[in-house]
Amino acid sequence: MNYVELTFTCDSLLTAELLMADLDALPVESVTTEGKVIKAYIEESRYSAFGFEDFPISTSAGRLSWTVNKIAHQNWNQEWESNFPALMIGEDLLIRAPFHTDPDPADFRYVIQMVPKMAFGTGHHPTTYLMMEAVLEEEKSGRIQGARILDMGCGTAILAVLALQAGASTAVGIEIDSFAAENAQEISELHGMQDRLAVLAGDASLLAPGAPGEGPYDLVYANINRNILLADMEHYASVMAPGGILYLSGFYAADVPTLLECAKRCGYQSKGEASKDGWMRLTLEYQTHVPN
Repeated sequence: MNYVELTFTCDSLLTAELLMADLDALPVESVTTEGKVIKAYIEESRYSAFGFEDFPISTSAGRLSWTVNKIAHQNWNQEWESNFPALMIGEDLLIRAPFHTDPDPADFRYVIQMVPKMAFGTGHHPTTYLMMEAVLEEEKSGRIQGARILDMGCGTAILAVLALQAGASTAVGIEIDSFAAENAQEISELHGMQDRLAVLAGDASLLAPGAPGEGPYDLVYANINRNILLADMEHYASVMAPGGILYLSGFYAADVPTLLECAKRCGYQSKGEASKDGWMRLTLEYQTHVPN
C-alpha cells in the first residue's frame, strides 16, 4: 500500500507536544519526532487534505506548518529505516531493527528488537529515553526484581519489555490507540513475553476494581502528556502497592509544580526528577495515606 507523509514544523516544543494529541484523533499509523519537527504517516486510502481546524489543540498554543509527500509502497521500509537509527544506553540496552548490523547485540546486556512497520515508540524521544533510564535505575536498586509493572500509554511497550528483561515478574501495558496496542502485542510475542506481558487497548478505566488492569503494582510508568497525567493521577494511586513508585514523563519543567501538587493530593511524595532536552521525569513514592 502507499502512504502519505506529513512533515510538520512547529514554532515550539510545546506546540509539537500538543500536536501529538491532535494526531491521536486522526488515522495516523506512525509518527517520528525530532525536536520541533514531526512526521506522521497515513495510508493513502485513508488520507484527506487537512486544514488548521484539524489541529485545534496545537494551533491554540502556537503556530505550525506542514508539507505533504506521497510514499510508494516499495519505499516505505527505506523511509522507516532512514528515521530509525539503532538506540543505545551505555552498554546496558540496545534497541534495534532487523536491518541494523551495527553495533553487535552481544555487546549489550539487554536487546529489544523492533520490526519495520513500527515507526513510532522506538525509544528515541527524550521522554522514552528518560523512562528507560528509570527502569535501569530500578534494576540497580534491586526493586524491580519480582515486581509487577504497569506501563501506561505503553505505545510499543518497550518499557514493559525492558522491565521484564531486567527482572520484573509480570507487566501490563495499556494503550489507547488500538493500532499501537496491536504492535505492542507483536513486540511482546517477538520477545517471548506474551505469558508475562498483557497488552490492553483502552484508557485508565481499565484500572478499576475487577477490570483487566486492576492492581496492585509495585512500579508504574506513565509517559503521556500533562493533561492526561493530571486527569488520571487518582487512577494510578488506586492501583499502587504501598511504597510503590510512580514515574511520570511527557511534560516540561513549567508543568512540574502543577503535577507535584496533584500527586501530593493523591498520596505521593516526590523522590526526585530528571530532564533531557527540555523534557522532564518525576519520581514519586506512594504513601499509605493521603496527606492533609
